[in-house]
Amino acid sequence: MLWLVTAAYLAMRALLSWGLTRPTPRSQAQPRVAVVVAAHNAAATLPVLLEELTQQRYPDYEVIVVDDRSSDATPAVLEMWTRRCARLTALRVERLPAGVTPKMHALARGIERADGELLLLTDADCRVSRDWIAAMASYFTPGVGVVIGYAALQPRRGRLLEQLQALDYLHMMALTAGATRLGYPLGAGGANLAYRRASYLSAGGFDGLPRGAVADDMLMLQQILERTTCRAAFCDDPRARVTTPAEPTLQRLLAQRARWMTGGAEVLWRNPPLLALSSLIGLSNGLLLCAPLLWRRPALRRATATLLGGRVLADALHLAIAARHFGALRLLPFLPVWLIAQALATAVLPLYSRLSGWRWGGRRRP
Repeated sequence: MLWLVTAAYLAMRALLSWGLTRPTPRSQAQPRVAVVVAAHNAAATLPVLLEELTQQRYPDYEVIVVDDRSSDATPAVLEMWTRRCARLTALRVERLPAGVTPKMHALARGIERADGELLLLTDADCRVSRDWIAAMASYFTPGVGVVIGYAALQPRRGRLLEQLQALDYLHMMALTAGATRLGYPLGAGGANLAYRRASYLSAGGFDGLPRGAVADDMLMLQQILERTTCRAAFCDDPRARVTTPAEPTLQRLLAQRARWMTGGAEVLWRNPPLLALSSLIGLSNGLLLCAPLLWRRPALRRATATLLGGRVLADALHLAIAARHFGALRLLPFLPVWLIAQALATAVLPLYSRLSGWRWGGRRRP
């Protein structure tokens, strides 16, 4: 089994590396775009994002921010900005229907108000370039219903924990980009994501998803692929890059990953490529954790050494290609520590996810 897992893992990394570098067609069309942002207690970060969104170099767009029951100065920030910019519309959610995920509900209300042919989503604590809309829109060639954009974690203090998060997020982006360009999207992230409005509506919109769903972004992607004839594209144009802050503490990081794991479980059985990839990585990580025990058996030492060496080589080459492709070579020195941390996370996160729950905007759901 060790030989088989090693061969499958090497083949997976090689295939995804090839997919990552495949070219993607672009479009010159400039349809009307609606940018929709859900915000909860975002007064500290929202002004920077609004400054960037209201200065986009794109001819026809609107910005809709949905204030989800904020208790800080978010309403005052939005009131000031709506007076300054005619493109900006502010909505407020006063109450949340029972059992509904807050962010998904807020996004659905914002999209209801939008009239753009394309719907671009990001988060209230993200940063975008002035060409973000233009770059994302250019990937909507005929037949594309979803564009998954590249997002990068921004280490705020340069600590090791934040650098490892940034490298791990690069790893997820590399997997997502490679698989999407091979025609098998694994998922999407709400920090940088776009839908064709017609595809979104044909799939039932966010109101058509399970009421308590956590992975609104991944589920909507899955529903569009299942219910329409559209396909997904991955946008790696540097102008479309979105940055979002890394979690500053281990506790917050674990809570974030628990939420992601809960969300991934919601789509796992509906997405065979994601199931196969997750199973292979999980099995490989499990064998790595058992390597000291396997090494004690002489008959397994050669296969165990091949697994360890092949895993390190495959991960290093794949992430080096991804780092060069996405302009993140500065993260590669943290690769040795990340290799160990990723294997350990395989053992810790499933249990933590079961015992804790997910959080969004400081709100917890057990």
